[in-house]
Amino acid sequence: MYQVIPLALAGFLKCRQCSLGKLCLPVGLDKSDMSALESIVDTGRVFQDGASVYSAGQDFEYIYAVKSGMFKTVLIDAQGSEHIASFHLPGELFGLDAIYNKAHGSSAVSLGTSSLCAIRYKDLEKLATKVPGLQHHLFNLMSKEVSNSCAKLHEQNVDQKLATFLVALSARYKQRGYSDTRFHLMMARRDIANHLNMAP
Repeated sequence: MYQVIPLALAGFLKCRQCSLGKLCLPVGLDKSDMSALESIVDTGRVFQDGASVYSAGQDFEYIYAVKSGMFKTVLIDAQGSEHIASFHLPGELFGLDAIYNKAHGSSAVSLGTSSLCAIRYKDLEKLATKVPGLQHHLFNLMSKEVSNSCAKLHEQNVDQKLATFLVALSARYKQRGYSDTRFHLMMARRDIANHLNMAP
């Protein structure tokens, strides 16, 4: 399903050494809980530009955490038109929307050469019942997804949409230790326009 670039698995850091730990699932876990989480995380997936992680309608098996680069999730409407639902930065999880239906409602695609960690959801669910901190964090992530979806329903003019998008992106980059005033937009202008439902 995914196009992998040959790369030694040893080159990938586990959760404890990863600089994105404070943004991802490991936040707040103690040493033994972290070891248990690391045992179910597959860190060796690298995608070339435009490579598919999963497609709409595909059975749900994994949730994904971005390790480097960027991914986008794309919805197809009844008329067959594409709509970019989200852009995912390092430390962010995606694929959570498929938990309820047990199938993906969107497709996920790599922007540039990007890498991710894959966590089999059944294993994560099982572990979360034993680790309250992990379960709490999962609930927070799901709540955040709902909150972000609701925020997008708010009516804004074109200038407000673009400003809101850039300010939010700035805050996300700052959270990762990057500049919040100068950053590289990995996505194309047409993708930004599509995501914001405006003309390129």
